Amino acid sequence: MLKFIRFAELPVTDQDRAVRFYTTKVGLEVEQNVPYQDGWRWIELCIPGAQTGLLFTPRPNDDDWDVPSLIISVDDVHATYRALHGKGVQFTQPPLAAPWNPREVFAHFRDSEGNIIEIVARARLSRRARTFARRWVAEYA
Repeated sequence: MLKFIRFAELPVTDQDRAVRFYTTKVGLEVEQNVPYQDGWRWIELCIPGAQTGLLFTPRPNDDDWDVPSLIISVDDVHATYRALHGKGVQFTQPPLAAPWNPREVFAHFRDSEGNIIEIVARARLSRRARTFARRWVAEYA
């Protein structure tokens, strides 16, 4: 039976630079950092308290990616945007209602390796909207 995703891979060209970026600016912690092969290290980072890690892998080429490589769920996109921006993180897309789901807000930034990272949160519905949704589900679902 499936339990959880152990780690996701993120391509990087400079492991030390990526570790500095994700620990000092994003707030991740180093879970493992051990020699691996061909001068590369097995480096896993994680969100404190989370079970899923982030594994740095060698970038196969220097092409820029134009879609998010990693999507991180946050409590409040606007607050996270301000906190990360205050630490020098460069955003390519400020907070915006998601066109695919108006209940979600997202923003994009580039990490130290050029990957596009998305932060996303589900917007809180007003009390009136929650009441309407409950009634609609009770009547039509």
